[in-house]
Amino acid sequence: MRYVNRPMPLQVLRDVLSSEYKGPRAVFSEVHVLRALLVIGNSGAVGRGRLGSLVGLGQGEVRTLIKRMKENDLIVIEPDGCKLSRKGEKEFLKLKEKIPWSSSVKAKSLGIGDKCSAVLVRDAAKSVKKGIEQRDAGIRVGAIGVLTAVFTKGRFTLPGEDTDSEKGGPRELWSAARSAGPQEGDVLIVVGADSEEAAELGTLAAALTLF
Repeated sequence: MRYVNRPMPLQVLRDVLSSEYKGPRAVFSEVHVLRALLVIGNSGAVGRGRLGSLVGLGQGEVRTLIKRMKENDLIVIEPDGCKLSRKGEKEFLKLKEKIPWSSSVKAKSLGIGDKCSAVLVRDAAKSVKKGIEQRDAGIRVGAIGVLTAVFTKGRFTLPGEDTDSEKGGPRELWSAARSAGPQEGDVLIVVGADSEEAAELGTLAAALTLF
């Protein structure tokens, strides 16, 4: 089934960061809210300490994030941790449609970092220019390098070129990307960093440029 375009939860992420919000100023960004939604949705329930570690925020920052997400009706707090509310579940499902696959990958030979993570963004090729926006977004959150490839005519190519990205590249990366079931017009983003956490956050920051 082809992905049907519909509003994505960008406004929901921005609401959590609203400057009009009464309380401590948010020192996190949209990508941290996105990461928190995905972590909680995939885990079912997450405690504050573990959430902070997975999202990359300190104790005070994650406390503010949880408070804002709760007041925006995205999560509920239960004895075993934070869980998605009904509204949060709806937003999570939208995100999973747009980002159907993400994983750590072996791609050190690309020269973009020792630890690499990849994400597939559904039907986003029309939003890609030359990949510069994705590179800049990843680097802003700690990535070393970013590779963007568009899936067209059955192969991954560099944006604006007809160059086959899979030729001569790390076999494990392209095998993993193929196993994700890419469709015409999908975008693969590979991010390298010094740590797995930074690489994962970088993929989401880069993906947000395509929403």
